[in-house]
Amino acid sequence: MKTPSSVLTNPRWNSRVSQRVLLTLLLCCVAAPLHGDDDLPGGGQATPVDSISLPAGFRAQLLRSAGKGEGSWISMTFDNRGRIVLGRDKRGVVRLSLNDERDSVDHFEVIDNKLQHCRGILWAHDSLYVCATNASGLFRLRDNNGDDQFDSVQEMKSFDYKSRYGHGPNQVVLGPDDMLYIVNGNDVAFPEGFAVDSPYRNPQDDHLLPEPRDSVEDIRVGHIVKTDPDGTNWEIVAGGFRNQFDVAFNNEGEMFTYDADMEWDVGLPWYRPTRLNHVVSGGEYGWRWGTGKWPEYFADSLPTTLDTGLGSPTGMEFGTRSKFPPGYRDSLFMGDWQHGRIFQVQLTPRGASYGGEYKVFLEGGALNVCDLTFGPDGAMYFITGGRGSQSGLYRVTYDGPEVAKESLTAEQTQQAQEAVAAREVRHQLEQFHRRRDSKAVDVAWPLLNSNDRWLRFAARLAVERQYPALWRERALRESQPRASIAALLALAHLGRAEDQSDLLAALNRLPLKTLDREQLLDALRLWQLSFIRQSKPSEANKARALSQLDSLYPHTSTYVNRELCQLLIYLQAPNVVPRTVELIRTAISQEDAIYYSQRLARVSEGWTVETRETFFDALLAARRYQGGNLLDASLQHIREDAIAKLTDAEKKHLKPRLEQLAVASEEADVPELPPAAFVKQWTWEELEAELPRTRHGRSWEQGRAVLAKAQCVKCHRVSEQGSSTGPDLTHVGRRFDERALLESIVHPSKVIDEKYRLSNYVMDSGKVVTGRPVGVSAIMITVQPDLLSAETVALKREEIEQTSPASLSPMPAGLVNVLTLDEILDVIAFLKSGGDPHAAAYKARP
Repeated sequence: MKTPSSVLTNPRWNSRVSQRVLLTLLLCCVAAPLHGDDDLPGGGQATPVDSISLPAGFRAQLLRSAGKGEGSWISMTFDNRGRIVLGRDKRGVVRLSLNDERDSVDHFEVIDNKLQHCRGILWAHDSLYVCATNASGLFRLRDNNGDDQFDSVQEMKSFDYKSRYGHGPNQVVLGPDDMLYIVNGNDVAFPEGFAVDSPYRNPQDDHLLPEPRDSVEDIRVGHIVKTDPDGTNWEIVAGGFRNQFDVAFNNEGEMFTYDADMEWDVGLPWYRPTRLNHVVSGGEYGWRWGTGKWPEYFADSLPTTLDTGLGSPTGMEFGTRSKFPPGYRDSLFMGDWQHGRIFQVQLTPRGASYGGEYKVFLEGGALNVCDLTFGPDGAMYFITGGRGSQSGLYRVTYDGPEVAKESLTAEQTQQAQEAVAAREVRHQLEQFHRRRDSKAVDVAWPLLNSNDRWLRFAARLAVERQYPALWRERALRESQPRASIAALLALAHLGRAEDQSDLLAALNRLPLKTLDREQLLDALRLWQLSFIRQSKPSEANKARALSQLDSLYPHTSTYVNRELCQLLIYLQAPNVVPRTVELIRTAISQEDAIYYSQRLARVSEGWTVETRETFFDALLAARRYQGGNLLDASLQHIREDAIAKLTDAEKKHLKPRLEQLAVASEEADVPELPPAAFVKQWTWEELEAELPRTRHGRSWEQGRAVLAKAQCVKCHRVSEQGSSTGPDLTHVGRRFDERALLESIVHPSKVIDEKYRLSNYVMDSGKVVTGRPVGVSAIMITVQPDLLSAETVALKREEIEQTSPASLSPMPAGLVNVLTLDEILDVIAFLKSGGDPHAAAYKARP
């Protein structure tokens, strides 16, 4: 996809070539194709530009709709003559020459008609590199005789690719170091011949209580591969992705990727939304097969930089080479195929990494964006297509008034300088990820105690890659809790059973009750890794661990409870069953209830009649849950595991419940939960007058409960509760005051976040369907009208007359009318505090 600046500054190809040369090109490329093109899609009309929304001053042009047999286009690059080269969905590569005004295509030619499913394409090093997913390889095409045709096709690397819907070799990108970066999805094994000392190596599932159905022959994760132009040396840079399509580099040379969610997991505790990741040396990003996705707080992984909810990530590139206004040139642009839009991401340096905010830059009905890049003229070019759908080539330019670059404040300047210094420290640590150096331990050790997670990760990996004899005793003696946990994590990763007793003794010295939440989660992860990688603990070590952990459960933190639940089940703690059953009973989100149920279902001992009844009542209630395609199967697996642990006497006692569970969900008469009782038709004026009461003496417990009563957690995540399909409200209190929070609840359609705005689909019958697209194919768009319901509507694309943004918020109006005044004030306090139970709002008025 990416086109290096050196290519774009070369003289543009003169389209007025001699008739003889043009005839030769046509004969080579069209007259004798390797395959006929009648079976390829095309011939329709791409989405018209009047259906595309853009910021003021920007203009979109449709340069070409794919003609009959021209295929569906999925990847793009510019060559050294300014021509556009496109990879096709089914097979082949085509080249488009634009006219002098760059507002239409002068010439279309097929330059390869054999490579299959060309998801990645790059012009660099006088070559065309192609990732042909269904040919399972990276290919290099060269013109050796100067006739403007590729007479040499070399397979640089064959990939062991086991198809799961196109999660194979994706994009190939030129890095700032002139190396090639290949983006492989989670169905690709590490390539043969890769460096064994690669920064990323040997990924493990590392689950204390693994789900047996998740077991696979070999652990495959999405990863980034780096190689030289000739493909001589190969290394794995980072991994733990699902199906990241592309990577992009910013001005500082930092790499980012946009990873896909597993939309079938929606409603399940292991669902991970589409996410932007900052990709660093040896980075582990935690995707694993099935239910085994790591939570982002695992200490041996790195967190998301930005979550973007449901979507289908495609091409991405920074606006550095654009002729857009300054704020746009500093932004990252990312395509979302499913929702027909391009995001604009503003990254802010944060320590050794970045934080980010995003908004919709461009969107349109049925605008399935596959790839984007910037041309030699500074315009954005993007293509639509994929899965056999109609393709179009578009150009976006800025024609508005000149915009001056905003100056940084003194505080922003200082933050930027500190971030540059932090990144430089990280880069120094990363030098030790591939080599052993006697200086590495001393350089890295102070950073094990850093508050910056990215520096701690880089430092821990630098230490872990050195000879253990150089740092083992130092790790066991370390007294600072944060540094101790990081150092012991490195020791646990080595997986040596002889280290376990000493490691656990050091771990037992930690003051768990005074650790902050992050440190406590890291310590719990360390216990798990010791038991997973080193060995099952001895009875003495087991007893010591229980003495440290048992009294912490249950905890005020949901995440801490999840990890304690696993550890205490593994250690066979007394009364872990009734405590976990109570967490299921009082869970405010289905994700929490499912998490605890999955772990508890495989426990044989510690049950009573009452806890069995409560547990199976929860399974009956779970039939009301809504989510993705895997929700029902996951609940069925929990039921199967739980029933398998029942004694004959328990089966007899629970027979009525088991008979109800045996009825398929679609056939069962599952009673709906009664709607919350109407309290009052609240007015803005009377609620606004009560807002000062949100600042003191509020109830954290009731505020948390209201999130479920008002159905907030069905779409939103607040602190550690709820779903990730809607906007994350965890930090909303930092951006808005109490009045703004109340207004968003009482008048949800007054201000709508464009990222979550629904669309109106006007059918040629006159019917209007409003909802969000949840599925796109060549001929259909599947729309979900009600986000609180699993029902969908299938629309034929040919029958859609017009698409426009909806004026109503996805959040229903009137939710506040089922709440009492105190409940309203408590939920506002909960949002304002970010769910922190120690916030000032929960203390008495001074």
